[in-house]
Amino acid sequence: MRICWLVILFFSCALEVSGQNTIGLPQIINYSKSDFLAGTQTWDIKQDSRGIMYFANNEGMLTYDGSHWKVYPLPNKTIVRALATDEDDRIYAGGQDEIGFFAPGINGNLTYTSLKNLIPRSQNKLADIWRIEIFKESVFFQASDRILEYKNNSIKVYPDDWMYMKKVGDKLFAQDKNNGLLQFKNHEWVPVNITAKPIEALISGIIGLDGDSLLINTQYDGMYLLHNDTLKKMQLDKNNALSNSGVIVSARMNEGEFVIGTTTEGCLVMDFHGRIVQQISRTEGLLNNNVLSVFLDKDKNLWAGLNNGISFIAYNAAIKYISPNKTNELSGYSTRINNNQLYIATSEGAYYVPLSGTTGDLSFSKGNFTRIRNSKGEVWRFDEVNRRILMGQHVGSAVIENNTGVPLSYGTGAWLFKPISSVFPAKNILVGTYNGLKMLEFNQDKFIDKGEIEGIQESIRFLEIDNNNNIWASHPYRGVYRLQLSPDNKRLTSQLFTDSAGLPSALSNYVFKIKNRVVFCTGKGVYEFDAAISRFVPSAFLTPVFGDMEIRYLNEDADGNIWFCSGKKVGVVNFNTPAGDKPFSITYIPELNGKILLGFENIYPFNKENIFIGSEKGVIHLNFEKYTGNKPVVKVLLGQVKAFGKSDSIIFGGYFHQKSGAVYRQDDTEIAGLPKQYNSFHFEYSSPSYGLQNNIEYSYQLEGFENRWSAWSSKSEKDYTNLPDGSYTFKVKAHDNLGHESDTITYSFVVKPAWYKTIWAYIAYGLLFLAVLYLLHRWQERNLRRQQLKFDDEQNRLKYIHQLELEKNEKEIIKLQNEKLATEIHFKNNALADASMHLVERGDALVKVKDILANVYKKNGNNPEIKNALLLLNDVEKNNANWEQFASHFDEINNNFLKKLKGKFPALSNSDLKVCAYLQLKLSTKEIAQLMAISPRGVEIRRYRLRKKLELPTEQSITDFLNEV
Repeated sequence: MRICWLVILFFSCALEVSGQNTIGLPQIINYSKSDFLAGTQTWDIKQDSRGIMYFANNEGMLTYDGSHWKVYPLPNKTIVRALATDEDDRIYAGGQDEIGFFAPGINGNLTYTSLKNLIPRSQNKLADIWRIEIFKESVFFQASDRILEYKNNSIKVYPDDWMYMKKVGDKLFAQDKNNGLLQFKNHEWVPVNITAKPIEALISGIIGLDGDSLLINTQYDGMYLLHNDTLKKMQLDKNNALSNSGVIVSARMNEGEFVIGTTTEGCLVMDFHGRIVQQISRTEGLLNNNVLSVFLDKDKNLWAGLNNGISFIAYNAAIKYISPNKTNELSGYSTRINNNQLYIATSEGAYYVPLSGTTGDLSFSKGNFTRIRNSKGEVWRFDEVNRRILMGQHVGSAVIENNTGVPLSYGTGAWLFKPISSVFPAKNILVGTYNGLKMLEFNQDKFIDKGEIEGIQESIRFLEIDNNNNIWASHPYRGVYRLQLSPDNKRLTSQLFTDSAGLPSALSNYVFKIKNRVVFCTGKGVYEFDAAISRFVPSAFLTPVFGDMEIRYLNEDADGNIWFCSGKKVGVVNFNTPAGDKPFSITYIPELNGKILLGFENIYPFNKENIFIGSEKGVIHLNFEKYTGNKPVVKVLLGQVKAFGKSDSIIFGGYFHQKSGAVYRQDDTEIAGLPKQYNSFHFEYSSPSYGLQNNIEYSYQLEGFENRWSAWSSKSEKDYTNLPDGSYTFKVKAHDNLGHESDTITYSFVVKPAWYKTIWAYIAYGLLFLAVLYLLHRWQERNLRRQQLKFDDEQNRLKYIHQLELEKNEKEIIKLQNEKLATEIHFKNNALADASMHLVERGDALVKVKDILANVYKKNGNNPEIKNALLLLNDVEKNNANWEQFASHFDEINNNFLKKLKGKFPALSNSDLKVCAYLQLKLSTKEIAQLMAISPRGVEIRRYRLRKKLELPTEQSITDFLNEV
């Protein structure tokens, strides 16, 4: 049985001396207090089902999700000594005078609930809580003077001098100072049946083995095995690391190993055969050697809580780091395995270490590197030729024999070795040197330097021979040389090709042989030489793989995979694993980004489990089979959501309440509604893939604002500003470099509309609109009334104006009529005056005729005919003197002028009226005198008399007066 074998190993012999470590060391990521911004010491470490890490720290409980640290202090601001997580991911914490638990509260923030008030009043003064264990339905808190059992919201106290407590499998053990090791059974602490003397030293760890066996570590008294009630102590060798250091904590790592945290030696990984597998201390990269707590996470990697910081040890990772010189950090240029030994060429000499075999993961081989004798300065390269290791170094070339560099040439540095023939053993070997080519000859099992080959004086660091025996050499800043070797192997002819021959540039060209074809790596893809046209053309085979990617290094492994370096990245093209519609797949190794040795890239694919990569710090070992065989479950966590407005507000603290399967998701009741002023947001997300953060990329989308997912990026934060009001869902997912993708995590929230866009505002707007309509209606009515009044006034005004116009028109008409009448009167008066003048003239003529006839009558003696004529003339004169007829006609024309004048002045005679009529007719005095048959003097006299009768003043003319009548 295994237990018996363990008993024999542990108790029949001492543990072996711990003088050697494994050659490959895991990656160690150190976190100092400047990273997590809390206290220096870390007393306990736990992990929940989400993958979030929890650390008991001097300043509270720390959380870490792979990207972001947070600190949760206890209410009394004391040290947190112990943590425990239950199946519901409630985190129990114990500190100085405080016990309680953290659980998601409002908005997903971790909220602390104190349980101290449940402790009986007489016993509620506590010292430090050192350990917490969850056992069945109870939570046990161990202090130095009591153990508290929390169950069903009540606390039971077990007072005693308690020293240690640990759950192992389905059993709970505790150490009591007086009674030794006890087990909790049937609601009480029962001593463990031990036939020998119980352990009196302080227990620091209990690990369950097969069956009911226990491996018990003490702080300063070594290790014990409890098997079948028998307790036996291990006898330690005085040189063993454990014999010189105290053990603070221990934990099982896997089926065959466990880890011990010590006070001065860091972490010791041991197997159950009693061997120290690996020591991880400050020498190997730990922050310090005083380990207070250890924890194995879900990915089987190790966390160490230190006296000053926290260290993550990627113990289960496929990548290890090999440093041939522990005291001096050297660059690794080349690696070879020969005769079961690993050789490493570095920036200061070459080193070797014996291997435990040539199968399996060789990084677990134990041993110390030894410097190869006669290796000096930079050792650039190892090449295996004729089953020997040739070494190119700064001082020349050498062959390694019995781990000693036997010089082949000295002086000019050597870069590489290339056999001219592939037939074993190769007789002639080209040596690329700082100053051209040399020739080595292999004869009688020895390499002989044949000296320089004439014809080229350039540094030859990249050299290949094609199937036509053309030698191709690339120069980083001159171009590509095609070399022809003379039959006697003493001279070369060379032809230089640059960008004029089809190369993208004369710079950065590197020649390699892949798939039995010579190819040329450039800054814009991989090229081959087309002899038919004597030009370089893109490689028909590799261009579909690399495109115009910058390629600096190529190497083909035994399985036909092509390892390459592009810039600072390392990847491999796998032709045995198609990807989509491509007959190949490309796998990048992001963990190595920026760690390879630029300009001196070197990848040595010994087999699937052992890929050696030259690095700035030694050599990196990659177990590619393990790397690609791991199928990690990639998770993504939403760590925090902040809203920005007038102030910053954490609206989500990273913890959803609802669990759907193994994933926590947001419940509908957790959807936050935010005022409009909080419309800028900061999202923090991460993946709890500790140690693999370089492999993780994220993609996100804000549904309601963005229509598509973002491009994959390593950034673990996203900001949005000035979002309009509405409902949004932030979605984020993660994937690793191997194509594993996480589930999508979503977070929904609502940006409420501004107050002027709320339902109440719209109701108010509706009411206001109705009020406005009502007011508009009233205003319209008033306006209509005003308009009606105005219209009426306007109508009245228009009527008035119309009336005025009518009156004016009537007046105009009357005026026109008057003017017409006046014109007619004036015309008739003129006609009357003309007639009067005519009468006057005719009267004058008649008088003259009468006078002539009278004279003739007198002379002829009463001639009857003449007498008749005279009588006729008298009748005519009588007719002209008919005043009444004239006055009537005059009044008719002049609006009864004579009647009005007679009415006003009755004393006027007919003669006076005649004078007035003639004056009205504007007849002259002479004309009036003729009409009245008087002299002009008589007319003047009549006018004078007339003025008297009319009583006219002197200044008024008689004509003006008559015009006014």
